[in-house]
Amino acid sequence: MKLSKDVEIDEQVDFNTLLQNEQLLQGLSLSGYERPSPIQLKAIPIGRLGIDLIAQAKSGTGKTVVFGVIAIENVNISIQLPQVIMVAPTREIAVQIRDVVRSLAQLMPLKCEAIIGGLSVQADAQKLAGCQIIVGTPGRLLALLEDKKINTSQLKLWVMDEADKLMSDKLQSQVQAVFNKLPKTIQCIAFSATFTEELVADLSMFMKSPQQIRLTEGVPTLKEVQQYYVNIQEASSNLAVYRLKFEEAAKLLSKIPFYQCMIFVNNLPRSIELTDWLNEIGWKSGHISSSLTQDKRLSVMEQMRQFKLRVLVCSDLVARGIDIDRVNLVINLDMPWEVETYLHRVGRTGRYGTSGIAVNLIGPEDVTFLKVLEERKIQIRPLPDKVSYSEYIKELSAEEQDSLKKYQSVNIEAKPFKHVEKIRKKQQPLKKKIKKISEMEATEINVRIKKAQPKPIFIPPDLFF
Repeated sequence: MKLSKDVEIDEQVDFNTLLQNEQLLQGLSLSGYERPSPIQLKAIPIGRLGIDLIAQAKSGTGKTVVFGVIAIENVNISIQLPQVIMVAPTREIAVQIRDVVRSLAQLMPLKCEAIIGGLSVQADAQKLAGCQIIVGTPGRLLALLEDKKINTSQLKLWVMDEADKLMSDKLQSQVQAVFNKLPKTIQCIAFSATFTEELVADLSMFMKSPQQIRLTEGVPTLKEVQQYYVNIQEASSNLAVYRLKFEEAAKLLSKIPFYQCMIFVNNLPRSIELTDWLNEIGWKSGHISSSLTQDKRLSVMEQMRQFKLRVLVCSDLVARGIDIDRVNLVINLDMPWEVETYLHRVGRTGRYGTSGIAVNLIGPEDVTFLKVLEERKIQIRPLPDKVSYSEYIKELSAEEQDSLKKYQSVNIEAKPFKHVEKIRKKQQPLKKKIKKISEMEATEINVRIKKAQPKPIFIPPDLFF
């Protein structure tokens, strides 16, 4: 499989040039990494020297492997104490990092654990017995450090993934508190797809004369992601707009051939309704958001990775850092509020140099944000009648091809809002958190809902490669 230029290098270099650890080299090979990407080629040698590092690399270019390799190289296997701490902004990213490290070190007697909450602090503390690499979220790491459940005497490396998120107002104080409990001589590495001068200044507080690597200049979008938009005609109400968006999303799933798709929705009740409806019309779909328990969220992600789901409807919870390498279609049912979030969403496809397609459904409320993207020189074109992937498409295994053939769409009269009453009931607990509406406004909303009768549409069978 040919790769795009943001993960391909011109030099005839392999990992043997960068590393001498035979078990780690075999782990890289078994994990599917044959040659280093540009960020791996630039950052691994610097990190192995013990130098503090700030690196900008787009999602999907192999940055997790960079700090995974550096972390494993830092571990003294004979010492059964924590030697590396990695911090991630979400539980899902932490679990993914843990899985990558375990895969790279699969031939080594090395223990890596994810400390993410969902269990009692005592239960998490028990997982740390003999653990050499800890991956965690700021809150849970801080709780364990404050309870002195983490031995810091042998810590040598501190890794920050999705550093821009970690430096947000919500998490920065926790991250700073965690860092203050670590040895003063610890090496620090920070990675993110986006970096501002303000962020670099914030990160420099954790470091000593850090080296900077910036392979991404300007807007960090993946080269092989084709970005399109579809205008949704104006409707009488927000509910009617959503109905049109639901129908358009279903048409896209039947029009564009894909392996797996991620659909981003800003509204939680709408995302649940969309998931139910897609399953009803034959698209095997799952839903993930902060409303789910940790166990359910991890279960849904595992189903996607095992190819048991075709479509994942989600919030921005998974917009950052989550790798599902069969995802080659992203649909933004709603546009996000920040450009960086948009880039992270689109970055869920086109992973590690493969080809992907992103389609934005533009309703009346999305027009302004589309103009903002255009001002940032992000090229988004009207969706043509026919779209196709480039030569960089991911190759499926025989087992994956068999799984793909099992999926079938059902030809039915789709009614995307037959569960409106169920949605309204789910929204009731949220009404206390938002402004109260007058009786007149409430009556008007109810009238609009009753008038918004969905039109039946025909869903054709899947298009497969």
